[in-house]
Amino acid sequence: MNISHVLEVARFVGVFGGFWLAYSQWDDPQLSFRVLSVCVVVSVAGIAGIESLFFCKPAAAASGYADPGPYQRQSAFNNLGVAIVGLVVFLLDWGTRAEATTFLVLLVFLALSSINHAHSRWRDGNPSWRGFTRPLGTLILWAATLPFMLRAVGAVPR
Repeated sequence: MNISHVLEVARFVGVFGGFWLAYSQWDDPQLSFRVLSVCVVVSVAGIAGIESLFFCKPAAAASGYADPGPYQRQSAFNNLGVAIVGLVVFLLDWGTRAEATTFLVLLVFLALSSINHAHSRWRDGNPSWRGFTRPLGTLILWAATLPFMLRAVGAVPR
């Protein structure tokens, strides 16, 4: 098992752990989304940032790209930035709307990244399975997390 597989497992553990914690707090929509948001943002963006920065060659190979290049490093810093902001928002308790904004940034980035992976698969002939799994995983994540976010934002007093 290479480092990319280990980090992929860590992402899944963090996301599923976030869902488990969120469901355990279901009666409080804001707390439920709060724990889900920080777990998903840190697990997905944070681990992707670390992987792209410190393990760039295996990360590029897992996505079917030959050379990581400077854009992968830039993407790593962006992912780390999103994860750091997610942690700051959580730790400083800036509230549901700030958590939802950070979370939405991650979801939109993943949707755009999915388009890139699908394009690379079908248009450029990239044999990586991420051309299928990234769009599918992103759709599942959107569908699974939106109810939490909408309930939480709806519970915020105006």
